[in-house]
Amino acid sequence: MDSLPPIPTPPRLILRELRIRLVPVVFFLCVVAAVFYLWRTHVHPITVVGQVETNTAQVISVQDGTLTELTVDLLDRVCKGQVIGRVAVTDPELAQAALEAIAWDLRVTKARMDLDKVRNLDSYSRLRLDLLTEQTALALAQIRVRQAEAEYQRAQELYKQGLIPAGVGAAPGAALGVEVAERDRNMLREEIAHRTKTIAQLEAELQLLELVGATNVSTRDPVIEEAIRAHQEQLTLQTSPQKLKAPIDGVVSAVLKRPGEKVIRGMPVVTITPLTSERIVAHIRQPLGRLPTTNDLVRIRTRGSPRQTATAPILKVGTQLEPIDPYLLSPDGTRHELGLPLLVSIPPGLKLRPGEYVDLFIEFSNK
Repeated sequence: MDSLPPIPTPPRLILRELRIRLVPVVFFLCVVAAVFYLWRTHVHPITVVGQVETNTAQVISVQDGTLTELTVDLLDRVCKGQVIGRVAVTDPELAQAALEAIAWDLRVTKARMDLDKVRNLDSYSRLRLDLLTEQTALALAQIRVRQAEAEYQRAQELYKQGLIPAGVGAAPGAALGVEVAERDRNMLREEIAHRTKTIAQLEAELQLLELVGATNVSTRDPVIEEAIRAHQEQLTLQTSPQKLKAPIDGVVSAVLKRPGEKVIRGMPVVTITPLTSERIVAHIRQPLGRLPTTNDLVRIRTRGSPRQTATAPILKVGTQLEPIDPYLLSPDGTRHELGLPLLVSIPPGLKLRPGEYVDLFIEFSNK
């Protein structure tokens, strides 16, 4: 019996068989590949969590006072050095009273100094009178010594002629001898030397009193007036409104005091948050395995959409476990863990805001 030719299979049946046998396998492989891709890129187990560092700055008052002016509000942008408020340090009336009290204290001091000057002036007058008296006595002594010199020379000539004795004659009313004339001359010379020395001392004391101003007693003292002006300037600076300046560029994140409220020295008035940050504060969760070093890199992945990734170096690694922010671990913030802290640099081009949460993956080097 002759063999019959094979019956041709319709293309539709061939496609149907292919669909039944191959499509499930291809679909399964695609699903496995998708799961693998998602696991590698999105569902990788998170062992390092971090937050972009937020370096807030506090604007504080350095003295007690009243906040009289505040020119910024919440979420306003400020520049470094910008004046954002003023604090009145002291009540003007109280400052004026303090200034008057200081002025009166200085005037009382001046009155006491004037009293001392009057005493010095009295001493100066007495010394001046003593000086004039000594100078007059010295002039008289100089005249007498010239007379005594002449008398001594005359006595020597008479003694040589034998007309007078050497000393005092024995008879009553006898003439004085040459020794008496010499004695009188020497006594006058000693008196002149003594008075000359006394006059020099009096002149030195008078010059000293003149240097200290004993002869100048005025109703106004320039030193006291200058001290009063210095205290006035000091009180003016202390009582003038204190300017509050922004220490950094950023955004006002909190306003803690309003105009009219009292502020205490060291109390924050405004909180400013910077616009950008340069570091990420991360924590390695437990259990700890291989610990990273500054030679390793970190792959940063943001949690927002669209997700950003970048690689950055590790700057510092901590030495002890510290508490992790609960909101980094779970949305409700109920989980509490300890982790090893480390600082990570933010690479250029990665747009992160201060306070933003990120996930990190350590890429260990072979060194």
